[in-house]
Amino acid sequence: MVVSLAATAAAALVQAMVTDGWEGVRHQVARLFGRGQPDAAIERRLDMTRGQLMAAPDNPGTLRAELATQWATRFADLLADRPDAEAELAALVKEIRPAVTANDHSVAAAGDVTARAQGGSVAANVIHGDVHLGPTRPDQVSS
Repeated sequence: MVVSLAATAAAALVQAMVTDGWEGVRHQVARLFGRGQPDAAIERRLDMTRGQLMAAPDNPGTLRAELATQWATRFADLLADRPDAEAELAALVKEIRPAVTANDHSVAAAGDVTARAQGGSVAANVIHGDVHLGPTRPDQVSS
């Protein structure tokens, strides 16, 4: 559970770095690490991470994954040192992780995504992560 929460928190954090709500998220994460007071070292690391992400080329997918891995380790260390922080981190993740986001010609969703081509257009999806297929048939698609 701790490793999964740390990974989820890290992914949500890196994703939040490119949103309008970043400053609020930054403050909350720094306070989490600082036990209620902003942790200056974490603030510097957050700023460095965001700087790397913002300076990335047009397709920063690999960089995002690397940065998320770094933050997953930091969150896992935090939870190992302070098991009482688990509920607070879970609440933070729930607050900052949007159900659906769109960025850099992509969509991330905590649920189903459908791409439909109509009238001679083209629809395409690229999948990064797990895929779960169910028993569907093309003739079952509703209009």
